[in-house]
Amino acid sequence: MARYSSPGVYVEEVSGGVKPIAGVGTSTGAFVGLAEKGDIGKAKLITNWSQYVKEFGSFIPNGYLAYAVYAFLAEGGTSCYVVRASSDKAKSSHVTIKDSGGGGAAANVLTVTARSEGKWGDRVTIVIGDPSEKPKETHFKLTINYKEKETFKEEFEGEVSEVFDNISSANIEDTINNVSGFIKMHADATDKRPANDSYPLTGGEDGIEDADFTGTSDNKKGLHAFDEIDDINIVAIPDKYGDREVILAGLNYCKDRKDCFFIADPPYGISPTDSTKGGVKEFKNGTTDTYKGNAFNSSCGALYYPWLWVSDPLTGGKRLIPPSGLVAGKYAYTDATRGVHKAPAGISEGYLGTAVGIERIVTRGEHDVLHPLGINVIRSFPTSGICIWGASTLSADPEWKYVNVRRLLLYIEESIDEGSQWVVFEPNDPGLWGKVIRNVTAFLLRVWRDGALFGSTPEEAFYVKVDAENNPPEERDAGYLHIEVGVAPVKPAEFVVIQIKQKTQTK
Repeated sequence: MARYSSPGVYVEEVSGGVKPIAGVGTSTGAFVGLAEKGDIGKAKLITNWSQYVKEFGSFIPNGYLAYAVYAFLAEGGTSCYVVRASSDKAKSSHVTIKDSGGGGAAANVLTVTARSEGKWGDRVTIVIGDPSEKPKETHFKLTINYKEKETFKEEFEGEVSEVFDNISSANIEDTINNVSGFIKMHADATDKRPANDSYPLTGGEDGIEDADFTGTSDNKKGLHAFDEIDDINIVAIPDKYGDREVILAGLNYCKDRKDCFFIADPPYGISPTDSTKGGVKEFKNGTTDTYKGNAFNSSCGALYYPWLWVSDPLTGGKRLIPPSGLVAGKYAYTDATRGVHKAPAGISEGYLGTAVGIERIVTRGEHDVLHPLGINVIRSFPTSGICIWGASTLSADPEWKYVNVRRLLLYIEESIDEGSQWVVFEPNDPGLWGKVIRNVTAFLLRVWRDGALFGSTPEEAFYVKVDAENNPPEERDAGYLHIEVGVAPVKPAEFVVIQIKQKTQTK
């Protein structure tokens, strides 16, 4: 207590030991995937694209991580953690190019290596030809051709190739390594010219398994690289699109953490329904041999369909990518502009400005089949553009049907949890109960005033109970304090019915 030297009235501010509950963040992304470079299995915070390139490299042909992070930031996301998945068994494709020999033994001139590990590099071919202008004795034209898998033949728009004309071995490293999205070049002999021919790259190995993406609580790789990071909220693994085991691992990881939400990607190139080969309906339900297993049933994740076309900086054309990166960005954008209680869907919060097309048009009839199953369809409208047109979780429980309701409750639960840590070791008596009630009520009042809870009065929107009934002597003796909170979340208007009646003119 302060001591004063002269008579008078003095005002002192005294802390009651109770801190207001601050709402936790809800919009931080968390991505696991394949990258060109970077530490393996370590989470890095990314807040802009330049930072991603510095840490993990640029776009690569065999991966979607860079595309997902780029789309997340472009659609409104501001920060995300990124983990590179890889394996010691992964190898890069390569080829050594010799000169013509000139009457003697041919000498190594160039060593070409795929820009990242994986069998994808075996689909790269280097073509050496004569230059268009400079002397062909010292200079040449180098063309890099990338052949798509047959199953992905429409993933890129147009021919995928890079051409470097009028170059020499002396300047080839600076010319190609800073530009090419497919290869890295090393000049073994800067004074020699490679022989004209085609040189396919070989020797690439994926070597990567599901466990490299999911990780374990022991090795702290993949998803578990996020274990010590509290502020992740939106999780995606875009390079494991359509992998039911990895998706289940992602859903369970978010369920166990109780503070984040998983966005699942469907397989590439599937139809809405196909009882033989399996469409997205069968993929979700696990009802065909292709996608055999239990139906996805979790309130901690959502599935979006179909894939989306985006502009591709790697080729200068377009590329189809899984939707999770764009959708995650729209989650973050909606949280920032409207609040976590608003469904990230519709012609405003659901508009995907990064997308330039969709993999396939989903008809109203097909949508009518997918929507009740909890599959969120992305639609293209003539006047509104490409929009997320669903806000369902993968849960079969109607109470947890909506994405925004599940995420709102995660927000409320974590906020109260973090904001109530001061309670630990306090005397467990009615005085403490009253402080807790006032503390939690003040927080929920803010949530209600933000429009997140249903009801015209606070009493209709929520309640907080901390008393002798839910804290009997035996619980207090065991060291427990029970706080019961009930809320009425606002749910989205999915079906807007407009009745129109025409009045006939009468005399």
